[in-house]
Amino acid sequence: MTDQQANYSKPTHSLPSLSIDDRFSDLEELRSFLEGRGIQTKNTRLDRYQKYLKLASETGLENFDPRSIFKNVTDDRFQHGLDWYLYVLREVDELMLILKGLKQYVPNGVDERLTKIVGGSDFAALDKNTESRNIQFELRVASYFCLAGFLVDLTTDTDIIASKGRYHFYIECKRVSNSKQLEENLLKAKQQLLARMPTKRHLLNKYYGVIAADVTKVACSHNGLTMGITNEHARDVVQDALRSISDKIGRINFFSKKPAIIQCWLQVHIPGLIEQPPQIFTRFSSLFIINPNTQAKSSAALKLVHEATASANLADPRELPPKKISRHLNLPAGTKLWLEPEIDIVFKGAADPELYKKLFQSGADEIDQLAKKTIGGITIKNEEYGFSMLDLVHFLGKMPQADIEELEVRLFGDNHNSRVELLCMMFLHKYPFYESDVKGG
Repeated sequence: MTDQQANYSKPTHSLPSLSIDDRFSDLEELRSFLEGRGIQTKNTRLDRYQKYLKLASETGLENFDPRSIFKNVTDDRFQHGLDWYLYVLREVDELMLILKGLKQYVPNGVDERLTKIVGGSDFAALDKNTESRNIQFELRVASYFCLAGFLVDLTTDTDIIASKGRYHFYIECKRVSNSKQLEENLLKAKQQLLARMPTKRHLLNKYYGVIAADVTKVACSHNGLTMGITNEHARDVVQDALRSISDKIGRINFFSKKPAIIQCWLQVHIPGLIEQPPQIFTRFSSLFIINPNTQAKSSAALKLVHEATASANLADPRELPPKKISRHLNLPAGTKLWLEPEIDIVFKGAADPELYKKLFQSGADEIDQLAKKTIGGITIKNEEYGFSMLDLVHFLGKMPQADIEELEVRLFGDNHNSRVELLCMMFLHKYPFYESDVKGG
């Protein structure tokens, strides 16, 4: 991980983000929209997401048991408060994207599909009956075109027909469960488009086929979470996965000239963590594979599609502004610090270059053990901040090896200043936006 870290600039600010309360309000708006169309949401997953977000906002992520809300979830991936939050966020943010589109344009045929997605299981990661999530993906794709001012029709055998002016796009959507199904799904989408698109030339109208494929489970087989050192690294992790999938399907003949299937739109929708600074995200990443045989003739149509796919990326005016990351810490008079007496030995174990890598493959019990072992703390103005073995492993896992070795030498020399320095660095790593006694840096 430290080799990868060297390729990315250290961030100076946090990312803009929506609050829990904003997401709660969006769900409330979605439920009002649905119930206004006769679709009940009480005792559905939408109801449970709202109950979860309300408790998360009022008590904090670690101070209640989500299983009291999601009673049927027993999967090992749902362990800690942050796990639950990320999985809920994945669901809520996709529903919010759909709502954004429907607020701009309500397609014919949408009510039946909305009823199906409301009745789906709580989490895509645990979805055994894929119909609800397949339809949700169709509505996600449709929402991009609704936002971009297209007329969208969901009433035909084609998943989506999106029209703007003389341009009409026939879109088939496929959620692919594993790499073995890639070819089968793409060829099936091709046959469906060829059967459903107009074949006769029209003087005014132009017709094009587009395949949209959600390949999240191909990119991340456990349909779980992803991580990145910085925002840019997290973006590249997902984009590299998309490029790898694109390379795998390069040999599949899923394009056509007449009628023209002009593009395959690969998507990954995944929640995850950014380590520097610590933040959560829900990422909607895309990669476009363009039909090389029709690219020149369909350039105007491709431009329209790409403009539509960018329509959902506009900043939300409610976003919390970026916060500056603290680089320096002033310790006021009366500050108390303590560190494990045998910190030299503890440090050596935490600095094992393999431990940080193994951490993400460990079971919850092993992580819990590291989290429960307290190795130091700082008390500032009667506020206590504790640090665990897990905090130390995370901190050292992102430090260059040369710096680790230099600090280790000083700690082994029982240098008081180096121990204070270690505590301060761990504090700023764990609380990057601490403002009370921070100098600008």
